[in-house]
Amino acid sequence: PAPKDKAVALTFDDGPSTTVTPYILNTLKRENVQATFFVLGESIDKSDEAKNILKREVNEGHSIGNHTYSHNYNYLYPNGIISTTNFMSDIEKTNKSLKSVLGNNFSTRVIRFPGGYTSWKDLNNTAEYLKSKGYYFIEWNSLSKDSEGGHKSASELINEIKQSVQGREKAVILMHDNYGKEETAKALPEIIQYLKQQG
Repeated sequence: PAPKDKAVALTFDDGPSTTVTPYILNTLKRENVQATFFVLGESIDKSDEAKNILKREVNEGHSIGNHTYSHNYNYLYPNGIISTTNFMSDIEKTNKSLKSVLGNNFSTRVIRFPGGYTSWKDLNNTAEYLKSKGYYFIEWNSLSKDSEGGHKSASELINEIKQSVQGREKAVILMHDNYGKEETAKALPEIIQYLKQQG
């Protein structure tokens, strides 16, 4: 049988930021690669520049996912349990931010839980509720660890990715494009080249 198609999805959480996201977009454009940006309403609403970066993401063919408005664990997950009410209120708030920038026809059905869905107890069956509303949530199976532990250099992030995608036919890679993630932006060209070399 023919070998399975290898596929990788680059995903960036917590943006847009005015300091890091433009560099990531420049690299993606140069490498002719599309990514998915899981955006925070709070980040979008920070400035006109952030709003323009969101427009640029869409204009350059990237996908937009909803990553809640606040990324506030205490609000979204009181006592470590997903609050469907608070979670959906944050999702709706970000939907409003997205529409205010991208027009009323814009909608995204893709969500990512801050911290990942499986990190929290879900006694309220938020996942079922989301499905019933036509939303899909996307986790990840590979990561650069750019938001775990201490500060990492670009070369450390590249090594994390290489280890993380090893032996995977399909990889969904978690990275971040929020403030302070300059090393992620620096690492990205080499990460993409490595992934292309791996087919």
